[in-house]
Amino acid sequence: MHDDIVLFGAPWAGKWTQAELIIQDNPDTFSWLSSWDVFRALTEKPNAIGDYIDEQLTSGGLITDDITISLFNAYFYTTLDAGKRMLLDWYPRTIPQLDALFAISKKHWRNLRGLFFDLDEKESTLRMKSRWRAGEDDTVIAKRFAEYYEHTKPLVDAFWEQCELITIDASGSIEDIQKVVKNYL
Repeated sequence: MHDDIVLFGAPWAGKWTQAELIIQDNPDTFSWLSSWDVFRALTEKPNAIGDYIDEQLTSGGLITDDITISLFNAYFYTTLDAGKRMLLDWYPRTIPQLDALFAISKKHWRNLRGLFFDLDEKESTLRMKSRWRAGEDDTVIAKRFAEYYEHTKPLVDAFWEQCELITIDASGSIEDIQKVVKNYL
């Protein structure tokens, strides 16, 4: 049975950075899905779905559950065929996505474990502002946090009710956080 890892946390809490380090240390063990990377790739060519995703990401909104779950399911079966463990970043982000993840994991006898990168909004906002992207401003940041508190943060409790989850203080250095992550894995 595979233990798949789900990364949770506030915007800019370091999930992507830690996922990248996990993959560098374990390239033959994990297959990494960053929905953010998939969404960004889909926006590179003009098309209806790419335009919709670009509009949502630029405004700080969430992509619909139908689209996100469909993309995840395609990834899941690729990972299943490769015999690797999943490392999930930016998925799930809503309760329906979490329910879909639980269902497909149960169907294929896969365990889920989670890491919650805990970072307060003030520190997260400082990190965001130090790395401004085109189209980002205080309104976009506020919308990202509103989406996070309304849709994503409740996942932590819902996930923890059914699966192992540890909380990591994400205010430390990348190296200190990486040590905690390595010990957990």
